[in-house]
Amino acid sequence: MRAIFFQFAVLAAMCGSVASAASPAALEAEIKRRAEQKKAAEASRPAQKADIIVPDQEKAREVAETVYNTWRLSMIRGNEQAWRASTCRSRQMKVRNLIVSQRGQFPRDFFRYTQEAPNLDNFVFVGALLGCNGNTLSCTYVGKLQLGDGKPRENAYVLELVLEQGKWKLDQTRFFDLSQLPDVRKRLYAKDLEILKEQDGFMPYDAIPAVPLACRAPELIGKVFVDCPGRNIEMTINGVSVHEFDDERRADIISGGLKRGQNTITYKIKDRPGLKRPAMAIGLFVAPETPGNTGVCVFDHILDAQDSSNGGSFTFFISNDHIASMNPKFKGKKPEPYHAVPLKKKTK
Repeated sequence: MRAIFFQFAVLAAMCGSVASAASPAALEAEIKRRAEQKKAAEASRPAQKADIIVPDQEKAREVAETVYNTWRLSMIRGNEQAWRASTCRSRQMKVRNLIVSQRGQFPRDFFRYTQEAPNLDNFVFVGALLGCNGNTLSCTYVGKLQLGDGKPRENAYVLELVLEQGKWKLDQTRFFDLSQLPDVRKRLYAKDLEILKEQDGFMPYDAIPAVPLACRAPELIGKVFVDCPGRNIEMTINGVSVHEFDDERRADIISGGLKRGQNTITYKIKDRPGLKRPAMAIGLFVAPETPGNTGVCVFDHILDAQDSSNGGSFTFFISNDHIASMNPKFKGKKPEPYHAVPLKKKTK
């Protein structure tokens, strides 16, 4: 498990993606495995949320599309004022922190590198739901979505909005590959609103997202890599960078980065009902900034399938040797990462 984890995680720390760490066939198999697990878990899902409201569909659609189209055009045109007017405060701060944490300039670099968002004219409207006493709105569409250079695939596309000072603002968009979920796809095209209340990814938020603290420029650019099949993990790094991982493999930029000397991490691990829970891993990395250098792991939590843990709070230290070891010409002994769980000794 440890060797496999570091094979993926080092690539994630260097490239920001694990896509290059596996063949297309392996990725397809992983997508299928996760889809089958989630499909099997649907029968054990909790009852529908009591505070979900089904609004007037055409009015809700008009509101969501007006906000979304304003937001989309603001990014195409690089219009910061229009973007701020259509984007909720928590998302504005998250975007700002993400760019600052990579030594970028906000908002300049946001508009310079943002890809064009999908045009809703290419999708079929499914339905909308209200949550949080009418203060959050989700609007779901279905259609073919092209990601990067890949072929267009059937996806659900979800807009998540929140009500701020009497005005609707976009928080984020979500997309879900439907290629392995034919029953879900069929119900979405049939505009079955009940499925929107059964699947967490289609639901509006339970609460207005909190506005995170503004982070400082990082001393060291950091990334967190998590592979947590069958689990949900809520995490805070250095008291500033907040993350949530849900039955997935993902790498995130650490808001505010890491620093030489003392760093902290706190997280809670919860099992996802109805899903299998094989081995899991968490790793924190200092990302390379000098060409030719490689990322270095400074913290890990690696568990076999039979182990159990609900997380904890840990303090770990980053030394000058950690940083020096990122250079391929480093001749000393490479420091070990802090192990949240002692590594098991190899048996002969």
